[in-house]
Amino acid sequence: MNGRFRISKEALYFKFPTLLADICIQLAVLWGIMYGTDMIREGNMLIYEKSGTIVLLVLSTVLSAFILGIHLNERNRSAVIVAGQAFLNAGLTWALFNGLMAIIYELTLQGKALALQLASVAILTAALHLIIRGLIGLIRKKGANHHTVIMVGMDENMLAIYDFMTQKRYNDKGFSVLGFFADREEGIPQGSQLLGKVEDAFAYIEAQPLGSLKEVFCSLNPATDSETVNRLVSLCENRLSRFTFVPDMKGYPKRTLHFSRIGNVSVIALHDEPLNDPLASLVKRISDILLSGLFLCTLYPFIWLFCAIGIKLSSPGPVYFRQKRTGYEGKEFYCLKFRSMHQSTDADTKQAVKGDCRVFPFGEFLRKTSIDELPQFINVFKGDMSIIGPRPHMLHHTDIYSELIGDYMVRHYAKPGITGWAQVNGSRGETKEVSEMKKRVDLDIWYIENWSIGLDISIFFMTIWQLLKGGGEKAY
Repeated sequence: MNGRFRISKEALYFKFPTLLADICIQLAVLWGIMYGTDMIREGNMLIYEKSGTIVLLVLSTVLSAFILGIHLNERNRSAVIVAGQAFLNAGLTWALFNGLMAIIYELTLQGKALALQLASVAILTAALHLIIRGLIGLIRKKGANHHTVIMVGMDENMLAIYDFMTQKRYNDKGFSVLGFFADREEGIPQGSQLLGKVEDAFAYIEAQPLGSLKEVFCSLNPATDSETVNRLVSLCENRLSRFTFVPDMKGYPKRTLHFSRIGNVSVIALHDEPLNDPLASLVKRISDILLSGLFLCTLYPFIWLFCAIGIKLSSPGPVYFRQKRTGYEGKEFYCLKFRSMHQSTDADTKQAVKGDCRVFPFGEFLRKTSIDELPQFINVFKGDMSIIGPRPHMLHHTDIYSELIGDYMVRHYAKPGITGWAQVNGSRGETKEVSEMKKRVDLDIWYIENWSIGLDISIFFMTIWQLLKGGGEKAY
């Protein structure tokens, strides 16, 4: 399912109504700026009141939805991804509309009005999509919009999939497991049904109305049951039922594995990061350059002056604290921060702790508000870092934790960031236990394997929200 529109129940019940609601939000925000503020000059109002302006806004919204899709009812898509996708849809619509207005009418919103339009439509669109997603979940919990599946074969993996699909807290995913086909009765989970032996699955699938059985999960070993597996694959394709093979991967790390082919041989890769795509990497780099460059040329000089005065009055030494950290693919770089501590010999080995005597009062304010991290926009502009990504660690910590945590170095498959998925999920600051660092590493790896522009936008707004709330308990 690619999220684009087609004549189907999915489009009719979910995507088309959402598109109409998105259009209403866009129109309401524009009219609010036109008639509820004095941000548009009187001479330009006549152009914005033209029917052509409404057509351009509607067209921009539809184009954005066609290009990016509207993702609401995918069964394994998290709320964060849905919100990020909504931010992205709103942002593309905003760019298309104002671009078309500039080309056709040689006119566009200015300054505060542009910012207000973008912020308003982004927040309202994300809220709307999350509400609709919640309603879809309620509908599924009531028994509608179910994705019917059967299980062919029986092992630990099939049981784990069954548990995921049938647990109460996953009811909003809408899976309906009709039962198992297995050559033994032992192990069939309570509440499920043994529909017959493996061979009986063929007649059962044939008897279902075309396309009504959505998916068949199969754990049979194709090396020993190749004829049965191939017959099952052929039957599923003819009956419009998706076939999903569940391999026995005992002994392999529990990660998202990626299948590909080298010649005629199927191979499995432990990692296949979205940022390996040159286009995705280019988009992220261009975004980093534009945003960091804009910040450094506008707000940063004033922030630097304020911080420089406060630091110089509080403690002798430089304004910046430069520290070697581990970056992309394990390469070392100097990470910049506004200095928040008195100079000491253990700065490169000792992590800041609560009530740290090295932190001077103005430095405590910088750390609590995360202002001390802002010089890292220079690192972003240079290319050592990205705005969003795993936080860079001291070399000392890299040496220690790479020995204690097996997949620690995987987090360096992406450029380090000023903020990241781990930080907005509470994993920031001091790590007293190895388990705390392990949790942070797991979150970093999840980000690397699931990166998208929408996810980056979500993390950006989640970071701003946390800063407005006070930075969190570990901001010291």
